[in-house]
Amino acid sequence: MNIDGLGESLIEQLVEKSIVRDVAGLYALDEPTLVALERMGKKSATNLLAQIERSRQNELWRLLNGLGIRHVGERGAQVLARAFGSVDALLAADCEQLEAVREVGPIMAESVHLWLAEPLNQALLDRLREAGVRTADPVDPQPPGDQPLSGRSFVLTGTLESLSRADAERAIERLGGKVVGSISRKTHYLVVGAEAGSKLAKAQALGVETLDEPAFLKLIMSQS
Repeated sequence: MNIDGLGESLIEQLVEKSIVRDVAGLYALDEPTLVALERMGKKSATNLLAQIERSRQNELWRLLNGLGIRHVGERGAQVLARAFGSVDALLAADCEQLEAVREVGPIMAESVHLWLAEPLNQALLDRLREAGVRTADPVDPQPPGDQPLSGRSFVLTGTLESLSRADAERAIERLGGKVVGSISRKTHYLVVGAEAGSKLAKAQALGVETLDEPAFLKLIMSQS
């Protein structure tokens, strides 16, 4: 949950004294309870409570990462948050929909699906909502009318020098395009960076148009 001041020793005290049983319990902490703990003065307690309050508005991926779902690390949490945008959307997704997300394999998909299907975990999410923890990322408003790349699908392979993978994806999506994980005959463009993998050969075999980095940059700049 990215809460500064919440170290391992403090967590151990909170758990051992049955003050906190899960992550939702952090949001019920108060100053007298914290001050009564070992090595916790009033100033430290005040600072920690401020950090806990701030964490209510964390990005969705930080919440997903903090839930401790098996096989979901920081990167996996970011991928899931970007693909689904809310806890409710994740709860409604089945394994097939989860696995369809680029960078989410069958093991992660099954782990996420099983965790979310557990009633105790659903109750935990309900308690986090009640505590005011944000469970959805804000949706960027889209300009009216069709976007320049609406209906176009892109696959990225290799490493781009001038853009990170995340920045390239945002540029495509901002213009209405869609980034997918695998090549098919329905793919419109393959963006090819350095050390491109097998996707390049498949795109060439299927007749999918390829864009090297200069061509890709020219495309997104001309449509911006």
